[in-house]
Amino acid sequence: MDWKHATSLFIFVFLIINIALGFIYHEKVQRANIVEDTKSERIDFEREGIKLPDLPSAKNVYMNIMSAKSAGFTESVSDFGKKSEALKTVTTVEVKPKIKLKSIDETSIVNALKKYILTQVDKGKEYTLSGIDRKEHILYFDQVYGEYPILNNDKAQLAFSYNTNNEVTMYKQTYLKDIQEGLGKNNEKKKVIPAKEAIEVLYYQTALERGDTVTSVRLGYYSIVREVRGQVLKPTWQVAVIKADGTSTTYYVDAVNPEQPIL
Repeated sequence: MDWKHATSLFIFVFLIINIALGFIYHEKVQRANIVEDTKSERIDFEREGIKLPDLPSAKNVYMNIMSAKSAGFTESVSDFGKKSEALKTVTTVEVKPKIKLKSIDETSIVNALKKYILTQVDKGKEYTLSGIDRKEHILYFDQVYGEYPILNNDKAQLAFSYNTNNEVTMYKQTYLKDIQEGLGKNNEKKKVIPAKEAIEVLYYQTALERGDTVTSVRLGYYSIVREVRGQVLKPTWQVAVIKADGTSTTYYVDAVNPEQPIL
């Protein structure tokens, strides 16, 4: 055996392995350093040409991962004898009489629908207005757990439809029940990062650029697991952005572990 060549080959392979391991380590450090950078160097967004709205406070707020199940709805007499798992997880209800909206804006919508939602919609007080789709004529209300909405989740939502005369004609409802803290030692409540820090994470990951406008920021729960009946919800900052080219997008930043990838 040529020991000289064997030794050289061993050294070469060893170097390749070390380079590969070094690259993997570098990638992990880079991701972790994003969070450290946001703490050590605050961004002047005005100077960077990025507009921000008034940001909500999360001072002394502690949150953790939650679990939940989709509720079933009884829509007819025949449903009363069914097990929960056999019931539909969405119910559709016609609004009678139709409810006229003075205009399609937040104040008019809340004023027109508040009484109806509180008195006619099951668990209506647990929903809050979250979005207006003027193209499809739909008004979205997110289910709220405690003080915080369940973000962008079609299993925890009221969706009202309105016609060309601005009359609300029907709604679809879904609801998450049995919401509770996830089990395990790794699920202790953690302090929520400030809203501005979440936006800084987006900046450092180049999701935000000069000319972008952040239109709204909300703290809530975002589903990372959406099965037919069960869900896992994690504390999340929802950041809505209008890009410099006029397109709209929404980002989700982990509110207690910001080193996690943005969604």
